[in-house]
Amino acid sequence: MLLFTASSGLGGLLTDGREFLAAVRLGRPAALWLLALLPLLALLNRYAARRRRAALAGVGRPAALTGQLTHPRPRRRWAGLTYPLAWLLLVVGLAGPRWGESDEPGVAVGRDTVIVIDLSRSMLAEDMADPGAKSRWEAARSGALDLLAAMERRGGHRVGVVLFAARPKLVCPLTTDYKHARAVLRAVNGRFPPPECRPGPEADATSGTRFGAALVAAVAAHDPRFVGAQDIVLISDGDDPEESDREWVRGANAARTANVPVHTVGVGNPGQPTVPDLGPDAVEPFSTKLEEGEDKPLKLIAGETQGEYVAARTGPPRLGEFFLNCIEGHKLRTVVGDDQVPQPKERYPWLLAPALALFFVGWLRGR
Repeated sequence: MLLFTASSGLGGLLTDGREFLAAVRLGRPAALWLLALLPLLALLNRYAARRRRAALAGVGRPAALTGQLTHPRPRRRWAGLTYPLAWLLLVVGLAGPRWGESDEPGVAVGRDTVIVIDLSRSMLAEDMADPGAKSRWEAARSGALDLLAAMERRGGHRVGVVLFAARPKLVCPLTTDYKHARAVLRAVNGRFPPPECRPGPEADATSGTRFGAALVAAVAAHDPRFVGAQDIVLISDGDDPEESDREWVRGANAARTANVPVHTVGVGNPGQPTVPDLGPDAVEPFSTKLEEGEDKPLKLIAGETQGEYVAARTGPPRLGEFFLNCIEGHKLRTVVGDDQVPQPKERYPWLLAPALALFFVGWLRGR
């Protein structure tokens, strides 16, 4: 009975530990790369220790020299961990750990990003190199989830999702509820797009890929209060059968007027056309490839709106890295008021103070 109680208590402790680690957010996760210097510092310390022993051996036997010391210091192996542990705490503290809720009035800072995913028939083509996401729409979904993970890591950013083919549909308004946004993205299925995205009775629904309508919907999903802190990320293969009608211009103009950059992400093989598997009901098979020429919609839209073109091609779209390097550092949305989002509390003093204390102990030990 006692053993069962002890094991149950240990299991609860491990569960609490996992929940705590899941709640920790790092403001500067790139600082963790400094931990890679720890093995190098250990090698330098070992080399310096060998040099000291060699120098003592040149003077006389180490045991005899130790006996001549007035106050010989006892050997404490644990003391050798002071510097490594201090370095570990220092680096983690510099990474900006945050958890819990701050006692200060909440101020939400971040950017608003609307993710637009193309679910037209050409996105069914299976020409991607990732075995877990062979089709273009699966790669687009994977890239969107990677982008969402990067936004969640810092917190404060808002994300929205628009799906489109012949028509657009806003499936997730701007939110900081990353669990909900993740559930929405995971439910995306290119073989069964929302009925609202399929061709309708509208006269302008002449193509199954309407970039302009999708961008207009994405611009409308943004909050007009935060101009300059907004982005649209469009993930597509750029293949529009009715490209000659330049329907995309309407969306690019709407984004430029609203001062919202559109970052376009090209997925698919640009050199080898692929015939999508449209299922048994398909009567018009066709071939498709990634259209990323200078005169094609993806690059034209990015250029017209001051955005970036990301050539993912057949590789996995690394949109989390793109967000951290090209989006997050720009102007942030700031909200103070009733709709503010509670921010996690900075906890770096809890780590930096012990780190400095351990460095001091190590210095005293080496005197």
